[in-house]
Amino acid sequence: MATIRDVARHAGVSVATVSHVINGTQYVSPELRERVLQAISALKYRPNRLARALSRREVPLIALVVPDISNPYWSCLARAVQDVTDRHGYSVIVCSTDGLLQREVRFLESVSGWISGLILHPYHLTHEHLASYVSDDTAVVILGDFLRAEGASGNWDHIRGNNEGGARAAVDHLIALGHTRIAFIQGPPGTPSGSRRLAGFRQALESAGLLVDDSLLIPGDYTREAGRAGVATLLGMEHPPTAVFCANDLMALGAMEEAQRLGHQVPRDLSIVGFDDIDEAKRARPPLTTVQQPPERLGRVAAEALVERLNGRKEPRDEWLTFSVVVRGSTAPPVERRRT
Repeated sequence: MATIRDVARHAGVSVATVSHVINGTQYVSPELRERVLQAISALKYRPNRLARALSRREVPLIALVVPDISNPYWSCLARAVQDVTDRHGYSVIVCSTDGLLQREVRFLESVSGWISGLILHPYHLTHEHLASYVSDDTAVVILGDFLRAEGASGNWDHIRGNNEGGARAAVDHLIALGHTRIAFIQGPPGTPSGSRRLAGFRQALESAGLLVDDSLLIPGDYTREAGRAGVATLLGMEHPPTAVFCANDLMALGAMEEAQRLGHQVPRDLSIVGFDDIDEAKRARPPLTTVQQPPERLGRVAAEALVERLNGRKEPRDEWLTFSVVVRGSTAPPVERRRT
């Protein structure tokens, strides 16, 4: 990343002149000012305003970048992050990317140089993106699975749940109940979490000697609407499944609502399992069986890790959070279905 000295060298002026242009602390002639601004633009220099703020002991700022703040999972996580950082005097700004690469990159560009800490859950960002846009003096915690380039390294903390293991455990639960025709409503295509949960689904079936029926792999995007559409497709099949595993709770709740709207009883006619254990899962009717990886815990652990880095810890932290399958009222052994 360009430094203030690089800008001064490119513009043919002193470092002090560049500083005066950036901070407006002293008069600089229009001609010199224009040269400095052009150099800043050409080199994509981002002044580390935070470093100056810290030297003046102003309140530091942390950015939290998540896919969708309207999803209860991420709003719960954001609250947990804020609860921890508030106790240490940090303010938090939340950026919602909608899972789009261009927005993920734009937020990195926007916050670079302004923040002391960054917590982010990337869908498409790579190691190269972070190395390009995040300065070495910024503490970073990555949430969830992250596709790091082979042989690449980064001085970042990494806090994640076990997506593959959790998905496998969820499907193992359905198999133990006697289900053999099990569908999967997937996460967003190409995302690390979606890919790992699909892998866990496949592993559970294959380990039980069951064939993976690709017609029962339904596209999804972690929204309630995707769950509704997915289960409508499944229940319209000539041979519908007896159980559905959804890649997150929001889709599972949507699937349950649509199945009931279509006249099917859960779990008598269709067992449904989710993933995450958001607060609404336990209040659903029936309460949702799910893989418990509470967002509050992930947010708390991530925020605590970030504060540790800001307080001087040097070595990166790589932590896997534990999970469990919470069995509630949305799953039961299958019953024979007779089509009329």
